[in-house]
Amino acid sequence: MSSRDLEYYQRRERQERERAARAEDTTARRVHLELAERYSTLLQSPAILSAVQA
Repeated sequence: MSSRDLEYYQRRERQERERAARAEDTTARRVHLELAERYSTLLQSPAILSAVQA
């Protein structure tokens, strides 16, 4: 993974959390939070972490 991938996942996690905060519908809020958590999980994966350290 490249630093561009890292930046993308960070940006997408942040965007999904912002969308969750603005969502009025509880289902939409939950889906945005789930997506944010998926991006967060990707950011913690060994492939991403090794790319950052390289």
